[in-house]
Amino acid sequence: PNGADAAMFDPSADGADYRTAHDIPNDAFMVLYAGAHGMSNDLGVMLEAAHILKDEEQIIFAFVGDGKEKANLMEKSEELGLKNVRFLPPVPKEEMSEALAASDACLAILKPLEMYKTVYPNKVFDYMAAGRPVILAIDGVVREVVDEADAGVFSEPGDACELAEKVLQVYTNPEASRVMGQNGRNYVEEHFDRGKLAAKLEGIFQDVIARE
Repeated sequence: PNGADAAMFDPSADGADYRTAHDIPNDAFMVLYAGAHGMSNDLGVMLEAAHILKDEEQIIFAFVGDGKEKANLMEKSEELGLKNVRFLPPVPKEEMSEALAASDACLAILKPLEMYKTVYPNKVFDYMAAGRPVILAIDGVVREVVDEADAGVFSEPGDACELAEKVLQVYTNPEASRVMGQNGRNYVEEHFDRGKLAAKLEGIFQDVIARE
């Protein structure tokens, strides 16, 4: 499976420099999506959720990344007059830890297609390694990981109203959210740290060689 380099992330970091650089108030609750802005990513649902929560002035939805749909999303956000949305540039992998540190919760989302139930999006493991609660709008195997870790909340893919509800749930329960973030970090360290996964793969290779 995919995993994360846990050493890249510091769950205690607050990402203050990243917030300052992008004019995001320190007291805002930032829901961050990091990754491709394509058709499969279903970010229109995230934008709809932001519209539903437009009167919750403390909640900001941050779209970090790029892709074919970004211009359309930006145009739609402007049409709706959304002041609770930020479109931010892509972040190199080596700088992703700072962006995730600036977030209060992280979103992983894909279209509600059967084929996506078999994917392990890399971003989910990075979110968990960063110690942030995951808002997961993807069903299937990665949901099993997040549920097993008790590292976040599930929102039915394609449902903007439910997504808005789950964002509110995380926002209004800060202690539970903190615990979910720590649970995710612990789970990645134990089961999905890339160093450990590499060691397991090496063991498989050694076993195959020995059989030869």
